[in-house]
Amino acid sequence: MVLGPHIRKEIENAIKNWCPNVTLLKKGESRLQKIWKFKSGSDFIYGYLVGQMEGYIAGFIVGRHGKIPDAEENKEIRKMVEVRAKEIRQVMSLHEKKDKTE
Repeated sequence: MVLGPHIRKEIENAIKNWCPNVTLLKKGESRLQKIWKFKSGSDFIYGYLVGQMEGYIAGFIVGRHGKIPDAEENKEIRKMVEVRAKEIRQVMSLHEKKDKTE
């Protein structure tokens, strides 16, 4: 089953507001760094949010259809996340520039 337009719309509606989470995660970056011991906060936050999106979409498909996404569906999931990943990078870039000027 390739993701139909109805499912794609539901998923898009669910993840469209994830980019503001960058702000929340950036505020807690020093605390997160102490726990996770990462070197690059931006890379960690980016990977975290992209992973959360992919997991959410896969879980949505499992919950809705009772099956794990197949290879074709995984390609569609990746494409949907890639669009948001670019937005995440843009938001993060704005935060990084802001941090440098403060």
